[in-house]
Amino acid sequence: MNKSILLTKPLKKIPQILISNPMNGPTYKMYDLKSNRIVGRMIAHPFCSRFGEENTLFIRSLIISQQRKGFGTKFLDFATHLSKEKGLGGRLELLAATTNADPLNPPHIFYRKYGFTTDDKKLLKKIDRYIRLKKQLSYKTTPPRYMYYRPEDIGKAKISIIEKFKAFFYGLRRNTL
Repeated sequence: MNKSILLTKPLKKIPQILISNPMNGPTYKMYDLKSNRIVGRMIAHPFCSRFGEENTLFIRSLIISQQRKGFGTKFLDFATHLSKEKGLGGRLELLAATTNADPLNPPHIFYRKYGFTTDDKKLLKKIDRYIRLKKQLSYKTTPPRYMYYRPEDIGKAKISIIEKFKAFFYGLRRNTL
């Protein structure tokens, strides 16, 4: 008997997607194993960041054929992993812009929900407001913008919110004693 078969654990869940890089270049394809179809394509490569001194993984193109099924989020998760694997710290950048494939739905809200930000504070407030109100942005009033994702910034933001809550809570507690 083969001991390696006896020592391996059974798969709890069979993966439903497969991401491949057939030419070993910057193009990645996502396959849905249930439907046996290509559901997305991403072109990404290391790049000198527009927003800082550190290098980043620049996503030149991210196209998903079936939206609102989690494929885009899984591709961004993969891109973050790829960025870490290439020594780029999980940092991502892209140009959020309306495409001919879906001209009525700018991708800015999707990227913001994932954790991307931009230096355009006015646009950022607008995106956050639309997320809060559960409204869709208009392609007519949403210009293309470079957006970036920094895992270390997300950790700092969470700590900052916790610290603000503690300060508020302890302030209330002192005032009531």
